[in-house]
Amino acid sequence: MTKVIYKKLRKYWGWAYIDQNKIELYNKLRGKRHLNVLIHEKLHLLFPNLSERDINSLAKEMADLLWKDGYRKY
Repeated sequence: MTKVIYKKLRKYWGWAYIDQNKIELYNKLRGKRHLNVLIHEKLHLLFPNLSERDINSLAKEMADLLWKDGYRKY
């Protein structure tokens, strides 16, 4: 199971630690941006060799689908 930590980040909205199966997310993220960044960082853990461009594209597509289908964090 991936550990997700919410904290104040200065330079990024999220960061994936592949060797620790851990994600750090900026603690002020909300809504669709939160969903997109969470997916984005998880994709880095699952597919560490994918380019940043491919990760961005896949994360956006997945976040758009889930958001359109009504996913919301409660």
